[in-house]
Amino acid sequence: MKYFALILLFTISAKSQTLNGEACSLAKKKAFIYNKENARFAYPGDQNIDIKYHLLKLNIDYTNKFLNGSVFTTLKALTDISTCSFDLNSPMKVDSVIWNKNKLTFSQTSKQVNITFKNTLKKDEILSLEIFYKGNPRTSTFGSFSVSTHGAAKSPVVWTLSESYGGPDWWPCKDDPSDKIDSSEVWITLPSSFVSVSNGVQKGLINNQNNTKTYQWKNSHPISHYLISIACSNYQLYENSFVYNGKTMPVSHYIYPETLTTNVKKLLDETTAMLQFFSDTFGEYPFIDEKYGHAMCNFGGGMEHQTVSSMGGFSVDLISHELAHQWFGDKITCKTWADIFMNEAFASYSEALYEEHKNGRAAYYTPILDHMARAKKTTEPIFISDPTNENLIFDYALTYGKGAVVLHMLRGVLGDEAFFKSLKDFQNSEYAYGAASIDDFRKFLEKNTSTDLKYFFDEWIYGVNYPKYTFSYKQLGDQSVGVEISQEKLSSNPSFFKMPVQFKIVLNSGKELLETRFVDEQTKTFTFENIPETVKDIQFDPDNFIMKELLDLGEVTSITNTSENEIMIYPNPGMETIEIKEIPKEVSSIELLNSKGQLINSLEINTKKHNISKLPAGQYILKFSGENYLKSKTFIKN
Repeated sequence: MKYFALILLFTISAKSQTLNGEACSLAKKKAFIYNKENARFAYPGDQNIDIKYHLLKLNIDYTNKFLNGSVFTTLKALTDISTCSFDLNSPMKVDSVIWNKNKLTFSQTSKQVNITFKNTLKKDEILSLEIFYKGNPRTSTFGSFSVSTHGAAKSPVVWTLSESYGGPDWWPCKDDPSDKIDSSEVWITLPSSFVSVSNGVQKGLINNQNNTKTYQWKNSHPISHYLISIACSNYQLYENSFVYNGKTMPVSHYIYPETLTTNVKKLLDETTAMLQFFSDTFGEYPFIDEKYGHAMCNFGGGMEHQTVSSMGGFSVDLISHELAHQWFGDKITCKTWADIFMNEAFASYSEALYEEHKNGRAAYYTPILDHMARAKKTTEPIFISDPTNENLIFDYALTYGKGAVVLHMLRGVLGDEAFFKSLKDFQNSEYAYGAASIDDFRKFLEKNTSTDLKYFFDEWIYGVNYPKYTFSYKQLGDQSVGVEISQEKLSSNPSFFKMPVQFKIVLNSGKELLETRFVDEQTKTFTFENIPETVKDIQFDPDNFIMKELLDLGEVTSITNTSENEIMIYPNPGMETIEIKEIPKEVSSIELLNSKGQLINSLEINTKKHNISKLPAGQYILKFSGENYLKSKTFIKN
């Protein structure tokens, strides 16, 4: 899902290009009227049944926001059962449940419909039933069932948006994103002025005698319940075609008539170029035998409903984000809402990939560096610690921003060839048209690349914070250079980061060498051997693959021997005083620097305790120097 705002975008202009994550995500957080108890009451649905097919028949009175509907469901028993349940929130009311022309006994609470079968259903047996229901659907989360108007003529519009817990607000379903429905149909009846849009392809259109029309849509691919959607208004259809591997697919845009300007058409036309790029990158568009397109709704941002994204406005980033979800989110869906990384991180990162494809490497780094800056402020792990909290699930800096940064770093760890091959292979793996957890993705990558990535996922997915490095080097001889890297010890998990680090060695002649070393200790020293000439400079992580803070001391007079006693600063973090222990005899001066390496003052070597009470809270550096000695240590002032 892409960032929702309360400000409704009824007109699209050049300002549409400024649609971005921060403003929309902040507004989205303010939009909730759902509490945790409501959100998590039923999820993850009845685990004794496997949904095979749904047919939703929806007769909508938009004036009174009233829905009279039925859901025909085919299900398979996963164990011997005599009852099953569907999730449906009040005030929706079930009239009856029909199986084989017979009424079944049912009871209804404020959150569920509990159905009793005539006989016990044995494991793997199939049963079909139809639930008839009606009521005024409530509008919760991001607009689970909404009615509004658009344009100067105040033309009505009806839409749904069920992610993450909104599906039961408007139809009886199994509230579990991991149970893919094998196929689905949606029939929508509204006054004849409406064009009604849903997933898949339009199979029929019935002109009813009461001046209404029934649009019949059929989706033939596995789909998560929250991706089933409707969008209905007086749309004008603007259509293109996409051709790939000899297959031709309609790209259908259902747009408010007053919005379909030349500028918007230009943005929509770029969808086919994005389809080409993402198909080349991730594999063929997953629903190429059906369609892709957009349907306008009255919210800021977009939602990746399968084959037709619901959109409040248009920009290159927004279109590419929702389109990328068709692979990551729709074809392969997060197994639980704690695994939302599997949806949003990939879509957010895909925005940067498309920028790189279209405008070059510098354009790629613009959103990546912005994501890094925001991600550094997060204090939660990417694996959502509390999936009852939708504000946390869709926290822009965390789920979108840090998620995209993690994929950027993973690209650095694996290298372009293995990284992109793995993304394409993942789309054709056992998880295709199914659901995957973050851990499923890790295990797939490890097998696909023969690379141990547990440390990486433990640190960046299940841990918090980021590394804070101090780096220095020294020319040791004609053909060797010594390097020292130290990390600030963190009070969080992990206490320091293990990462492969790239180094660009710049020689006096201008020639450049690229070396990689695995930094797996808090203080790490090593030597680059067989350097053909004098070193002019060494750049730490030159391609900025690691989200970090870096104090680069450059060339120093000495690299510490790791066999020496380790200088200790205690306590660290400190508030009033710090004590420095194990100071080597070679040290003749101690300088206190700020985090930018600027001198604050010098400390007495023979003084055990040093007063830091007047220092502002933050990170500081102690620089220990001598005739043949130089070392830096960091500490935190609380």
